[in-house]
Amino acid sequence: MSDRRNYERHLIRKFALLKLTNGDTFKGQTRDMSMGGAFVECDSAISLAEGTECTIYLTLREGEEELVTEIYGSICRSDSQGLGFNFLKINSTYYQFMNALYE
Repeated sequence: MSDRRNYERHLIRKFALLKLTNGDTFKGQTRDMSMGGAFVECDSAISLAEGTECTIYLTLREGEEELVTEIYGSICRSDSQGLGFNFLKINSTYYQFMNALYE
């Protein structure tokens, strides 16, 4: 099986809140992240179709200076462990956070 990813994955655990266009929200935690996407572990009862678009709110830093960023993505995988996302549009906050991991 070949690896179709364009970006190196990093094993990063961050809180994630997923918001669908219909307003439904789901909580989870990232298992891995890259410049192009993430895998979010969440309730096994969640089953969403590939291609479903959503907004992913990631808590990149916790504590006094909490940092939450908003990323638009679509589901590329759904299984009993969680959801895989392709990011459709990232912002400078997320870019800087991930870029620091590559240095």
